Amino acid sequence: MAGQLDEAAKQILGTLLADFTDRGLSAQELKDGYIGPKIEALATAVCNVDDITKVDFEVAFKDLEKARLIKTGPMEMIDPGSFGSDVIFIGSVSKREYAYLTESGYKESRKSPNRPQRVQRVVNNIHISGGQFENLQLAAGEGVNQSMAVTTGTDSEIVAKLISVLESQGQVVNPQQRSDLVKVVNEANEGNAKEAKSLLEKVCGPAWGALQPVIWPIVGELVKKSLGL
Repeated sequence: MAGQLDEAAKQILGTLLADFTDRGLSAQELKDGYIGPKIEALATAVCNVDDITKVDFEVAFKDLEKARLIKTGPMEMIDPGSFGSDVIFIGSVSKREYAYLTESGYKESRKSPNRPQRVQRVVNNIHISGGQFENLQLAAGEGVNQSMAVTTGTDSEIVAKLISVLESQGQVVNPQQRSDLVKVVNEANEGNAKEAKSLLEKVCGPAWGALQPVIWPIVGELVKKSLGL
């Protein structure tokens, strides 16, 4: 399959490459595996391209998996009891919640013939108190104007949304982190994107790579609003 990708396969690889690049991930993540976009969110983005149907996506996705250009996760152990008492089996299977690039997939997605002119960036759905942020698809090309509709609210409501995102990932937010999140919102309202992002990254800690595509657009919208964009 390598070197002879159809448009749906190119879009899948291109979208995963955009996600990988935007998050600033490294070769180590390609080797070890990482949490990529949810498969349903990926399908929504890819099928948003003209002439690519859900069937096109499913066939291309299966082919890319077979060629080991992408993988899915997370993995879970198989219950030995499901095979009966006479069978001993130890292994794991993917729960198929998200998809990510392999080293081979990254190399293939970087080849000029396999790079589509436009791809869709995707941010996974996440439900937090105060509303639900839907999949975000943004066209990528030579010039990209990125925007995200965020439910407006008071600073305290926005801080609460940020906390909800963190807690949805199992992170306990302590008083110091709450204080830092208030500072994040304040800096964003002043248009200080660099300082706001630095503080937010500090609060997220090791989870920053996975949380950034979801949590930063909330703050980024405040920065843009403060700058009149």
